[in-house]
Amino acid sequence: MAKRSPLADPQLYLVVFVGGAIGTCVRYLLGLAIPQQAAGFHFGTLAANLLACFVYAGLSAYLAQADWIRPRDRELVNRGAGMGVCGGLSTMSTLALEGFTGILGGQAWQAVLYLLASVVFGLLVAFAGVWCADRLATGHRAERTAAAGQTARSGDSANSAEQEARQ
Repeated sequence: MAKRSPLADPQLYLVVFVGGAIGTCVRYLLGLAIPQQAAGFHFGTLAANLLACFVYAGLSAYLAQADWIRPRDRELVNRGAGMGVCGGLSTMSTLALEGFTGILGGQAWQAVLYLLASVVFGLLVAFAGVWCADRLATGHRAERTAAAGQTARSGDSANSAEQEARQ
């Protein structure tokens, strides 16, 4: 079977489009809910970017290990929730603009600190997302293994009972 090109897959376009719209709306709502700026920090943008880092890193790590989920479903979730929602939620352009505006506005140290904090905390929460996803995937794998073992044992005991009944 020939591998299909992602460029010719309208379902991928749809999940990215819908996910991006959701992520952008969530980012907008976070911007309204969290005070925009205090001491050079744009907390709404920071919260949106950190949330996206955590979720996308965790989602990617989980899906990479989730061999019990069909490959097509993993692809659609990765594109829709990861690239779409998290891509719409995070915003490098706004981060850069806010940093640049702060530097030009005479708040150079605060702007640089904001940019550094965004990158450092982004990496830390991405690591935390991967760590959580690894634990979750390991737990799911253990549950599936235990359930498979339980099924095999109950099947073995049923076969043994049938064999004894025949004798």
